[in-house]
Amino acid sequence: MGSKGPQKPRKNRLISKRRQKRALWICLVFAIILLFLGFQLFSAKSQLHRVNADISEKKVEVKKQNQQQKKLKQRQQLLNNDDYVKDLAHSKYGYVKKGETTYHFVNK
Repeated sequence: MGSKGPQKPRKNRLISKRRQKRALWICLVFAIILLFLGFQLFSAKSQLHRVNADISEKKVEVKKQNQQQKKLKQRQQLLNNDDYVKDLAHSKYGYVKKGETTYHFVNK
């Protein structure tokens, strides 16, 4: 009976060391999982930031395109007006009607 008594503390020490190792491994696995999830969160946030920046950039681009479209529609309406086309041809291209005389003044 005397030999069984000292063996129990050894067994407890072994169990205690095994528990410590197991707890260490569990903590290590948990830390790795936390690092992985943290990295995933960081990359998702940076990707979201890039997408939001792209959206803002595209909104500005769409606004410019809409303004250009308005100008082109106004220009189209003007070009449908015969008087405007005549004035444009006369001023820009030097178009003259039959019987008209053009004078060009030179500034000195």
